[in-house]
Amino acid sequence: MSPIFSRATLKSAAAACAVLLGGALAHAQPASRPGIFIMGVDGVDPVILSRMMDEGQLPNFAKLAREGSYQELGTSNPPQSPVAWSNFVTGMNPGGHGIFDFLHRDPANYHPVSSATPAPGEPPSALRLFGYVIPLGGSDAGNNRGGTPWWDLLVESEVDVEVIRIPGNFPTPPSDAKVLGGMGTVDLRGGFGTYTLYTDTLVEKKNPKGDIEYVSVQDLDLDGIPETASSILRGPPDQFHLEPGQVPSSGDYLTVRVTVHIDPDNDSAVVEVGDSRTLVEQGKWSDWVEVSFDLLPMGMMPVTGTVRFYAQQLRPNLSLYASPVNLSPASPFMPIASPDDFVETIFANVGYFYTQGMPEEQEALKDGVFDDDEYVAQVALVQEDTGRMVDFSLDRFEPGDTTFVYFSDIDLQCHMLWRHEDPKYPDAPDHPAFDPATAPAHAHDIENFYRDVDVALGKIRERLPAGTLLIVMSDHGFQPYTRKLHLNGWLRDNGYLVLKDGKKSGHILTGDVDWSKTRAYGVGFNGLYLNIAGREAEGIVSEAEADALMAELSSKLEALKDPENGETVVLEMFRGDEVYTGPRTPEGPDLVVGYNRGYGCSDESTLGEITEEIIEDNTSRWSGNHLMSPDVVPGVLLTNRKLSSSGHDLTDVTATVLSHYGIQPLAGMTGESIF
Repeated sequence: MSPIFSRATLKSAAAACAVLLGGALAHAQPASRPGIFIMGVDGVDPVILSRMMDEGQLPNFAKLAREGSYQELGTSNPPQSPVAWSNFVTGMNPGGHGIFDFLHRDPANYHPVSSATPAPGEPPSALRLFGYVIPLGGSDAGNNRGGTPWWDLLVESEVDVEVIRIPGNFPTPPSDAKVLGGMGTVDLRGGFGTYTLYTDTLVEKKNPKGDIEYVSVQDLDLDGIPETASSILRGPPDQFHLEPGQVPSSGDYLTVRVTVHIDPDNDSAVVEVGDSRTLVEQGKWSDWVEVSFDLLPMGMMPVTGTVRFYAQQLRPNLSLYASPVNLSPASPFMPIASPDDFVETIFANVGYFYTQGMPEEQEALKDGVFDDDEYVAQVALVQEDTGRMVDFSLDRFEPGDTTFVYFSDIDLQCHMLWRHEDPKYPDAPDHPAFDPATAPAHAHDIENFYRDVDVALGKIRERLPAGTLLIVMSDHGFQPYTRKLHLNGWLRDNGYLVLKDGKKSGHILTGDVDWSKTRAYGVGFNGLYLNIAGREAEGIVSEAEADALMAELSSKLEALKDPENGETVVLEMFRGDEVYTGPRTPEGPDLVVGYNRGYGCSDESTLGEITEEIIEDNTSRWSGNHLMSPDVVPGVLLTNRKLSSSGHDLTDVTATVLSHYGIQPLAGMTGESIF
């Protein structure tokens, strides 16, 4: 990419473009200016943060707010992490960068697809040779996020940039900036976290998000003590035995043998996985283990991952948990950083770490495979990774640099642990998922994670060079999630979505929707689409009818009351063509559903299911949320400089980073510097 200005022009104009930060600072080149260090802490809520600061529980946050500035930060619409962080990365709203939700729909077949990648096109042809299927042509899926990341603009102006665990950067776009991706980075199976549980006891779980592998512990050495169990661990899809475009089933993944040797005298076991082995003690996690899968015979194309094991129980019954197989940071099979060798530098300094984008074992907790004690203990391992990343970043940070480090400490824990005690509303009734047996031990876990981030903030402030601009930001806040709306069920009951053969329930994926009669449908956590003629595969709504239909849907949904308590379910409906600007606006939903505090779209409806129920209690362990109206979940902004104005949003932080180095924003960027 060409620079916005030539280097000579930048040098001669630097004095005119310099931003005054805390005094008159004259700089001839971007590299001579104080640097920027950004703590991106996902999910910090201003109400919780303010209360804990007032109570003296967060001394480092309180000191930063006192010496600098603290205010709310406007989030994205909808306030979802991939959307919000994309706003920050590009300085654009979704109409510019094209990330509208965790999921969007493929208009060719109405199916939900990940927002990280464009909708798949026609699969390539293939050559079949000696039992192998070799695709001919086609291309790897690119990152669906448009726009230009702010770090690319800084690098062009000769600023040294390091970005650690930024959400939404997988598939990894090429860049000269040093960038490690975070949320959205897949595991070795190509998903977002598939665990494995090895057990000799029947597990009654409905649609678990992991593999349940039943094993038999056998007495192979005939000493009267059963001590050995064997099974498999699944790795990447067996790509050269799958037809192009084929979705792999459980038998279509490469595997390695797992053998567990239980110590007859101690609560420990040796786990052999492929050619590697590790020791695991009951109630503890093993170290990382490298495991290799062969895509082609004789090791011609090995795929290396890393896994760690947790021994829930070794005797009298076996329950051994294996994490999702992560891409190995020592030799990732797919690029997870830019330039490619940046991950090698990180690995050389911090060792093995979770490369999976959402590394907390929240699926195991949702499935009931983990209890809260086990979940919190595993989160501590993720925090250790973050701590090493912070040390790595601080060791390398020099005056004039820009560094961003992402903290996942608070977001997922608010999602998973809110049910124990509401940290935002002291008088809130018990959550529908409240369990009196477990709540007392975990009632203040969320506050503990705030305290952990406060400690990290103190360490960062101590080590930053004098004059460094420090920005602490969150992408959104949080609310309780107590009731869920089955949006597609509501659309069916109100005549906007019609199922075949008079059915009351069904699924978009299984062909149950009569598109010849359907005018609207929901896909994603906040998206509502019209079945537009000429746009959707079987569209029936004309462009002339669209405005009136959107107004009708908005009016009815904003008037929807919860029959259980009379509460407003939807706070505000937003038209996509009114809240988004930019060339990709037509790709987004026609309407964005801004749920009220406490409400959200059900998982079923998000994925295209049509249920008989309309509104019901959320009894899932996923008990806190932010996928609501932006007005009820603002984030936070703290800096070590005084601010003279408020009302800023995520794109303003982007503009501030550029302005600090005298870099003009690109066309389509919407923010303004906070200073």
